Amino acid sequence: MNKPCIVRAVNDLLLAEDGRQYIDLFTAHGTAWLGHANPAIAADIAAQLDRVWLTGGLETPASRAAAGAIEAWFPASHGLAALYSTGMEAAEFAIRVARIATGRTGMLGFERSMHGKSLATAYLGWDNRDGVQLPGFRRLPFPGRASEADVLAQLAATLAGARVGGVFVEPLQGSGGGHLASPGFYREVARLAREHGALLVFDELLTGFHRTGPAFLFEEFGLAPDVVLIGKALGNGFPVSAVIVDRSVALRREMLPGSTFSGNALACAAISATLRQMRALDLPAKVAAIEATVLRHLAPLRDRGIALRGRGALWVLELPADDMTERAAVGIYSAGVSIGFAGRLLRVLPAATIDPANLEHASAAVAQEVAKAHDHG
Repeated sequence: MNKPCIVRAVNDLLLAEDGRQYIDLFTAHGTAWLGHANPAIAADIAAQLDRVWLTGGLETPASRAAAGAIEAWFPASHGLAALYSTGMEAAEFAIRVARIATGRTGMLGFERSMHGKSLATAYLGWDNRDGVQLPGFRRLPFPGRASEADVLAQLAATLAGARVGGVFVEPLQGSGGGHLASPGFYREVARLAREHGALLVFDELLTGFHRTGPAFLFEEFGLAPDVVLIGKALGNGFPVSAVIVDRSVALRREMLPGSTFSGNALACAAISATLRQMRALDLPAKVAAIEATVLRHLAPLRDRGIALRGRGALWVLELPADDMTERAAVGIYSAGVSIGFAGRLLRVLPAATIDPANLEHASAAVAQEVAKAHDHG
């Protein structure tokens, strides 16, 4: 399909160059969590423009403030290890932390997870059919393709038989179908990783900051991962990510923290402003209201055999065929709604600040167009 060219975005609305307007249910892969061009965040970034942008790794008042604002979301046992510009960079750093801290080169991930698109981070989540082989890197099935008991048995055997330094977990698979295991599954993954000396890396790049209800899913599961990855919503669309590490893990130069743009003052201004705005909003209440609206409109699609998975403000529809999904997406965009789609999946990631009336209208349009594409499939 021909995607529109967007010339302006305001909160939950996208304005195209042809004059059309779209209610945004995708928010740039879930990054604009507090709405596009949030005025309070934009004002702080604009103010920083006249001060300093990049310092080559030297500290700034903006970087100090951002570090404090981030660490306030985590227990005192954990601290900010590094800032980056993308989730992929954060995941790559987590790989280096785990390998060097444990002295083990192996890494383990679960199928359908998304940790980035570098060779290593992609390999942890799916077979890209590019012939890449990374010694010591392994993927296990995620519950849904195998039972939780079977997956845990495979995990235990792999950890016992290989030198695994880190176990990567995306608790709710935002790009891989919206799959979510039971809290007990994640707790057992954490126990097995600890028993075998591997670090537990929780990738909350998409699920973090109340998108699925709690501030972070690891809190709901009663876990304290060794490493937590955050990003996307962290800068409300400004490119930034962060790696949080248990303070008992010594950070070393060989882990190669930092990069050219990491911790730049503009990104740090975006972080502080975004987190301040999050604190001012009742995000759990907003997310609960979004979930209720989405379920009211989209849950009936399950009667047609269409899978709906997710929670809070993160939902995935899985249709029977790729062409059916594209027909649905074309209809949804024609109805004035922006949505994410790839393969058989449609992704719904509304902003926490979406106008309730717009969410009602957009959710109804999605339900109608998906049903139409399915019935004409």
